[in-house]
Amino acid sequence: MYTKSICRATTFALVMALAAGPAAARSVDETPPDTLCTVIGTASRYIGTTVTVRGIASSAGKVTMLSDAECKGSVSLTIDDSSSRKRDVSSFKRAVASNGAHANATVSGRFRTTGDTQTPYAIDVYSVRDVVGLPDGGG
Repeated sequence: MYTKSICRATTFALVMALAAGPAAARSVDETPPDTLCTVIGTASRYIGTTVTVRGIASSAGKVTMLSDAECKGSVSLTIDDSSSRKRDVSSFKRAVASNGAHANATVSGRFRTTGDTQTPYAIDVYSVRDVVGLPDGGG
């Protein structure tokens, strides 16, 4: 009887360890987001690389921006046709489609310069995760 209990406990622990393995592997794959302030503040280091940043996304007409209130920094977001077919990106576009709509989101994409003095940087969006809609005004 005692041996059966030990075998059951060992089997249960082994099954739990095997089940937790894939979940741990998935979390390792996800790059933790940098702050937008860090990326903008040291932009020359990031130009031409893939960044993952979290910020407040909003749209004004056809322009979508990602901003951070701490440093009052912002970048424009560019979403090409191939990326907009991805489920995560299309869902994000719907979340911020109307004027005044805001969402907190983690955006991954290539960081680049734009040549525009008002918005000197942009991110070519590859993927979006953890999108949380915010009340109008971004608050």
